[in-house]
Amino acid sequence: MPLQIIRNDITKVKADAIVNTANPKPVIGAGTDSAVYKAAGEEKLLAARKLIGDIVPGQAIETSAYNLDAKYIIHTVCVAWNGGNDGEMDILADCYQNALILAGELNCKSIAFPLIGTGAYGFPHDDAIGLAKDIIKKYLKDNSSDMRVMLVLFDQLSLKSGESISKKIKTYIDDNYVENATFDEYGFTEEDWREMSRLKRRREVYARDILSENGHFYGNRVDNEPDIYEDSHKPFAQKVFELTDEKGIKDSELYGGKYELYFSKQILSNMRKDPDYHPSKYVSVVICLVLNLNLNETLDLLERAGFTLSRSRKADLVVRACIENGIHDYFEINEKLEENGCDELKQIK
Repeated sequence: MPLQIIRNDITKVKADAIVNTANPKPVIGAGTDSAVYKAAGEEKLLAARKLIGDIVPGQAIETSAYNLDAKYIIHTVCVAWNGGNDGEMDILADCYQNALILAGELNCKSIAFPLIGTGAYGFPHDDAIGLAKDIIKKYLKDNSSDMRVMLVLFDQLSLKSGESISKKIKTYIDDNYVENATFDEYGFTEEDWREMSRLKRRREVYARDILSENGHFYGNRVDNEPDIYEDSHKPFAQKVFELTDEKGIKDSELYGGKYELYFSKQILSNMRKDPDYHPSKYVSVVICLVLNLNLNETLDLLERAGFTLSRSRKADLVVRACIENGIHDYFEINEKLEENGCDELKQIK
């Protein structure tokens, strides 16, 4: 389950674990800490907190959730923002990381975080939310975890920091998504459109190879001009490996290593053995993400495998919008798909 960013009061969120930005001393602090105590039951929670004693910044400790709709409260302590010169971001990262590790040890299926450090501690909202998303996504990826993680934004400023890309994607969908638009307007389907595109390419390659004469290309383009159709006939697998060579990416990095992709070594082996082989649409899309292709490059590569990102399919539009906005991270795209009511990437067909 990808990271979810929601607007709510964290004391009203249902989750196995609720994260509290606690005071380092066993006393009731301000902001989120005060709200959590009130909702959970001040007397019981304070008694449990006194048994724990002081909490070191970045550490995470659990107590019962008492009156909250949760099993546990995970208490973590941040520090005040001092311009970023005193390791504050490292401590904030530890707060998220250690809370996630503890939730995993407690077998929690869901956890809700406030935007730690942005209240009385004064962390910049954009920096805080960016770090939170990075740490959470890395934890989920590194641990192959299906834990549901919610980042709960309460105030308008936090919400604004978290939703700018989401707004762009929603606008993109609103501007482009018309159900069955291709068929309604033109009388043919998306598959018909792809087939016509393939035929058009074949004609262009034929014109280049057959109709050139006397050092000139048909249409008065001389041979030494850049040939935009030079590789239009190359199949998916051949083009992929040309791109990986250009970018210095090894096969092993495509299915593991720092790229940590979601398909097997066997698929790449099949592509090496058979130039006409291409994987599923899902794997093809993920390869485009790893190669960090822009939208036009993505559509070109997908077309070589007989696929597209259709304007008449909402999930495809979300992926298109993400790529247009420079988002190539697997988890972040899944987050945007879920925000827009779509299945995650692996369901794309």
